[in-house]
Amino acid sequence: MRKKIISIFIGFQSFENHYASNFFDIPEEFDMHVWHKVKSSALEKLPKSITTSQLPNFDYNGKTDFLRYLKAKATLRYNDKVQANKNHLLYRVAPGESNLKKKLKFSVINLLSIFYASKKGIQKLEDTFFKYTRESSYYKECLAYLTTENPDLIYCSHQVSSLSLAPVVAARDLGIKVVSFIHSWDNLPKGNKMLKADHYYVWSEYMKEEMQQYYPDEVKNDNITVTGTPQFTFYTKSEYLIPKELFYKTYKLPLDKKLLCFSGNFTSIGMDDPLYLKDLAESVKAYNEKNKDQYHVILRANPADYNQGFVPILKQYKDVITEVIPTWNTDENPLPISYNVNSNLGVLYSTLYYSEAIFNIGSTMALDAILLKKLAFYCHYNQPNGHKDFNIDRLYQFVHFKTFDKHPKAVHVLRSTEDIKNMLYNFDTLKLKNMEARQNWAESVAAHPLEKVQQRMHTAFKKLLS
Repeated sequence: MRKKIISIFIGFQSFENHYASNFFDIPEEFDMHVWHKVKSSALEKLPKSITTSQLPNFDYNGKTDFLRYLKAKATLRYNDKVQANKNHLLYRVAPGESNLKKKLKFSVINLLSIFYASKKGIQKLEDTFFKYTRESSYYKECLAYLTTENPDLIYCSHQVSSLSLAPVVAARDLGIKVVSFIHSWDNLPKGNKMLKADHYYVWSEYMKEEMQQYYPDEVKNDNITVTGTPQFTFYTKSEYLIPKELFYKTYKLPLDKKLLCFSGNFTSIGMDDPLYLKDLAESVKAYNEKNKDQYHVILRANPADYNQGFVPILKQYKDVITEVIPTWNTDENPLPISYNVNSNLGVLYSTLYYSEAIFNIGSTMALDAILLKKLAFYCHYNQPNGHKDFNIDRLYQFVHFKTFDKHPKAVHVLRSTEDIKNMLYNFDTLKLKNMEARQNWAESVAAHPLEKVQQRMHTAFKKLLS
């Protein structure tokens, strides 16, 4: 008898990554329905056998939102008590921009979290959180929908989003088995796991150990499958790579220069990103004046959270920096209409593929770079005129950076502007150094081969539904 799976997708990024991994090429014994809040052209490219529908309207109130943040903050405090690493509170549980009302709200959350930072306290918050979720119209509509559809399994692609919570709570209330994917490499230390599932798909053996470390009472060894992540599969597919001539022409890139990509972070932790970009531009400009080999900088700002500080830097250094604007979540796409491969992923892949190296301040893009056999550089030095609320040393103390404990040579660290200048002069030598260390770190973070993630996920579905 054919089994029915409903897959929940909240963001277009996760959906497109799954699509590129062939996740939707399902085995014959499954029927799949996509239940979503997604705006993506990839929806139109799904196999005809897969049906789709929109999730109900979201109607959580402020009380639910307050509990969400309070639970996350209390969890971070609790983890600092019970885990060997005491840096969990470095993860800020607050929106990036705050007005007076928000500052007051999160001051109250910070205070209350002290009293709930225990196993019993967190459970009380979670029970209350789920109670208010069940009272929402969103939950009731999800419950009615699942009662009618009666699937054998729910797959939730993102465990952090509030939009995922009510459908998963409704499914478990109906006795429907739920599988949740852990979306990002830093999610577990952040204490923001929104929902409870029956089974979890994780990136690696390392993340599997993390899951049991942070949720020893809730999640057992048999409830976790190492699948890898769909996030990187498209790097193995040539059809996602924009032809060099088209890419360079579209973004007006110089064919005669080596490209260096600067990748921007979220504004909340990338406040000084424009200053580091300026340092790279200054170094490149000085190098190009004295050497035959020439470099050029590509800026790839964070597509979800653009740092306006880049604007004057781009204007000042337009001769050595070109911005390649991602097409994610925007209708502005300079590529010709005839280019019909997913441009969101194609622009990212091409930006990194045609670059010699990637520079950033502590983001996961270092992993993307290494997966494409490129050098990755982390800038780790203070800016004399930096933002008063930014602390570079604090950033690199984030718990998820402990993945480097066993692989300290995977990413090159730039400790000064002088290091940037020296890097340019020794670039070819650096490319040959620590190649094995880079690969070992990448494999420890995301299961290889990258293109097998779909197979591992589907095999686990079969086992869970047998």
